[in-house]
Amino acid sequence: MKTEKTKVIVLSVGDAQYPQDKLGKAIDSVRAAVRSIPLAEVVYEGKIMEDVSASQVANDVKDLVFDAIIVNYVSWHITPYVMRTLIDHKDKPILVWGIGGYTENGRLFAPAATAGTTAIIPALKEMGFKYVLVNEKPDEPRRVADVERFIRVAGAVKAVRHSRIGLFGYADMGLYSCAYNKTLAYSKLGVDIEDYNTLDTPTKMASFPDELVEATKKDILANTKQFNEIPDKTLDQVTRLYLMMKEKKDDRHLDAVSIKCVYGVTQLGFNPCLAQTLLADKDTAVICECDAYGMLTGIIMQSVTGKQSGFVEHYEVFDDSVLVGVCGFVPRDFIDGDLTIRSANLGEFNYGISNISKMKTGEVTYARLYETHGTYKMFLSKGEALPNPCWTEAGWCEPYPDFPSILLKPGMDMQHYQETVPGQHIIIVYGDYVKDLEMFCKFMNIEVVR
Repeated sequence: MKTEKTKVIVLSVGDAQYPQDKLGKAIDSVRAAVRSIPLAEVVYEGKIMEDVSASQVANDVKDLVFDAIIVNYVSWHITPYVMRTLIDHKDKPILVWGIGGYTENGRLFAPAATAGTTAIIPALKEMGFKYVLVNEKPDEPRRVADVERFIRVAGAVKAVRHSRIGLFGYADMGLYSCAYNKTLAYSKLGVDIEDYNTLDTPTKMASFPDELVEATKKDILANTKQFNEIPDKTLDQVTRLYLMMKEKKDDRHLDAVSIKCVYGVTQLGFNPCLAQTLLADKDTAVICECDAYGMLTGIIMQSVTGKQSGFVEHYEVFDDSVLVGVCGFVPRDFIDGDLTIRSANLGEFNYGISNISKMKTGEVTYARLYETHGTYKMFLSKGEALPNPCWTEAGWCEPYPDFPSILLKPGMDMQHYQETVPGQHIIIVYGDYVKDLEMFCKFMNIEVVR
């Protein structure tokens, strides 16, 4: 999910009866503002003031390749004129941007852009367009931050529609929440989900040359803090698993990847936690247990925010918070301090390497995409990440590992949270991106559940 520029067309609309010099200055300021946005690539700028220019712009745009449309109202505008262009591009996100009037010598002059925006919004709604509205107040500076958000989210729509997921296995432990509808994912989001044969995992792991494995092991040890002695045999296995998954990710151009853990890799005698830590970055969403909808959520959140996403699992509930964490895997961007690893085992057969790094605290946005009755919904809210208590999951051997975790204050009644959250995993990013994700869901016809 590498960031690409969003191809934008800017249609400035108004009416010939208003002072064209004043409208021209507003148009120039709008165009300059859009060009200043780093993620924007302006591929066309048009002006529609009457019937003739409306037909010309529609003809200019009909064969252009672009991702989003900005309809900039600098005055009142006769709606059918601009609709002549929009009607052929109902699949594109639209920003309706109204410019406020101006004050001269104590008098407000109103070109009535708000009359234009309130005239077109009902039509866009009725016809099924995907739009957002920004109306500026008189004399207000251009609202570039709002426009930049629109462009980023419109770019995320394109990125998600061209993304690809890779699964080493299917629905770990037979969990219903990890199952998925491949056809729905492709038809609704444009995301292709691939799954790979895991029976040859040991063979593929053994195929990497010793020189590459040794060099990678040295790099891992040089860039991590070891809590205890890391057995070379286990590090060798984890390194080979990482190389196998990375090779598949690179060869298949994957934007997200997951591997069966409990009923998969751990049956080989180690866990995949460190391998997944090394794979995860802001261009690659990684989750455990072949959780396909968790991966879809991660792709969406990373595309919308430009930040690393990560998953956490629910462990214990309190009066106003829930203990969430991961049993040994957390992305580097989530770590407060050193990336710390330790040898740890669960039961008698899983001798793995766990990431026991401390997680950051602060404001977070959390979400989970889920399927219900043949369509998608998005569980979405913001909350606060607080320091976790001293704890460990029952079953791990002494000395007990400290899992990466936080106390999540979800910003809602805890009973409501527990009955509404659609799975054992939620995906988080640090910061408040609720409005951005709501906009994405609106463009993609996904109902938001709060």
